[in-house]
Amino acid sequence: MAIVNKDNIITIYGRLGWGNLVDWLVTICLGLIIFLTTVSLGGVRPDTQLALLPLFAILLTLHGIWLAVDNASPKRLSHIPFLFVPALLWMLCSVHWFSPVAWRGWYEMIYALQAFIVLWVLSNNVRTRAQLWSLIMIGLAPAAIAIANGFYQFFQDRNSILVAMTDYSLELSSDFLGQATGAFADPNSFAAFLLILLPSLLIMAGVSRLPKILRGLAAYIALMFFMGIAVSQSYWAFVVVVVLVAVVPWFCFRRLKVCLLYSCLGVSVAALIFTAMVIFHPIFKKGFERAQSYEGEGVRLVLWREALHLVAENPITGVGAGAYRVAFEQSPRVSLADSPETPHNDYLLVLSQLGLPGVVLFGIPSLYVFLRAFRRWRKEPFAVKLKHRGGTIMPPERFFLSLGLAGVISFTLCMAASFILYVPSLTLYGVFAFAILVKTSFKRQMTLPLHRILRLEYFLLATCVGWSFYVLSSTKLEAYALELRASEQLGHVVDMRVHVAGNAKLLDEVLILYEDAVITDSQNADAWLGRSASLCQLYYRSPGEFEHLAKKAVVSAERAVEISPLYWKTWAQLGVARSFFGEADLAEEALLKALKLAPNNSNAHYYYAAFLSFDKERREQALISVREALDINPKNIAARRLQQKLRIP
Repeated sequence: MAIVNKDNIITIYGRLGWGNLVDWLVTICLGLIIFLTTVSLGGVRPDTQLALLPLFAILLTLHGIWLAVDNASPKRLSHIPFLFVPALLWMLCSVHWFSPVAWRGWYEMIYALQAFIVLWVLSNNVRTRAQLWSLIMIGLAPAAIAIANGFYQFFQDRNSILVAMTDYSLELSSDFLGQATGAFADPNSFAAFLLILLPSLLIMAGVSRLPKILRGLAAYIALMFFMGIAVSQSYWAFVVVVVLVAVVPWFCFRRLKVCLLYSCLGVSVAALIFTAMVIFHPIFKKGFERAQSYEGEGVRLVLWREALHLVAENPITGVGAGAYRVAFEQSPRVSLADSPETPHNDYLLVLSQLGLPGVVLFGIPSLYVFLRAFRRWRKEPFAVKLKHRGGTIMPPERFFLSLGLAGVISFTLCMAASFILYVPSLTLYGVFAFAILVKTSFKRQMTLPLHRILRLEYFLLATCVGWSFYVLSSTKLEAYALELRASEQLGHVVDMRVHVAGNAKLLDEVLILYEDAVITDSQNADAWLGRSASLCQLYYRSPGEFEHLAKKAVVSAERAVEISPLYWKTWAQLGVARSFFGEADLAEEALLKALKLAPNNSNAHYYYAAFLSFDKERREQALISVREALDINPKNIAARRLQQKLRIP
């Protein structure tokens, strides 16, 4: 049998030609992005995103080459990705005009653009079933690593954590010890990752499309996924599992009675198993009790209520892209020991940050594609007869539609109880499932001219867009990576009291990182704040020679205030720096401004109490302020230490 048939087609590979070759390269590049992002803690570290950023530029370059060399006539592209352009433009407006922390909004903008690039390329490339199957297999591959590490964490070493493309070591947060995090930095992301992939495996095992041995393998892997979700001890995920096992049979079986039977059976078995785990196993019982408290998953109710309050206050513009944490810290209604990055509900996150227009602009195109795909799925025949052997098989269009629809349903359920959009790899999996719906439900309607000069222009345009995105994003991500590393090291230095009596080089290294960050991105107020704070810590090295350093600290804090005048931390740090510089009146004015912006923030009250504590005549006022700080957050160690000091006569 010839490798190449008379139509110049190779089995699996497809047609011989430059267009198909480049399309395979695009598929491999997409697979690398998904795989590497997932096994690097889900891509949550800016160092990881910075390391992977060239792949997005290469992906668009390959897409441009494909546009130039592919000989398909007429050449058509999908119009569906353009439906999300208004949402991206609204998000850009939010970053520039509405967000009090624009530099943080840029991080979310970069992640949104990465998702859009992947959606665009997936909608127009990966044109053969073999390429789509290859990408699905690559997408499933990280699950093996994640589950293996998850089981190792649960049964052997609870401190085990994967690398994240950083040149320094990372440690798993003590809050998650005892819970499996897999290839991620937290158990919620690990559970969401398995939940997004689980319906696809159940469908592969349940429908007559694959060989029996592969269907058995898919069922076995799905069982491993159930166990992985269990050891993550993310109890919201148990509820999602129950919903999914009720939904998946409707994609696998034709008759109504069979669908109802398997739905009820799946729900009953899943609920029974999870209930037995919680009742009879002490680890899961203790975890369930913790999950109901504000220290566990019960905190979601607090976060959701506050997010709705923020929406009521800013229904149109929202609080601004990237500003949820700041808005929560400055809320007069609620306060937590640890300020949350998100409300653990991506719908409320988008609604609170981008307002009603953001939800509408993102939601309407998504709902349109889903409903169109669902109608197409219902019209597809459930099974077709095989020509050369007996039996029936599910047609490929319905099979891929089932995978896409089930994946999108699981993704949307996870969005309601977790922070999917803040984990880049999970967002990419959602985009992948969504792109399957686009590819199988819509015809490409944009026809491109095929003139040679225009082909060259397509290549140049795609290449320029890709590398421009790399250049613009790399500065933001590099500054973010430097600032994040410096802030983590500074927190460690302060907690260990190294700045008072210890290795002076550690604080110097932190200061260098902050200075590199402000040089890389001068609009990063967090970097300016960190530089000012680290300069203030140098006071303990030589108090008598501190005046010129205090001046630098004041200048850095003033720069942060100039960038973000509505952020309480900028004013608080300005007050701290001015108190070190000896400008007591200006320092108190700045600290009171911080208190006005964040009246229910424990640290804002602590900073003001610490300032008052230096004046013996205002010691009682300082005690009142530090007491308020502890009432808001009893775990504020610095405030507790200050209170003990003030009680000494």
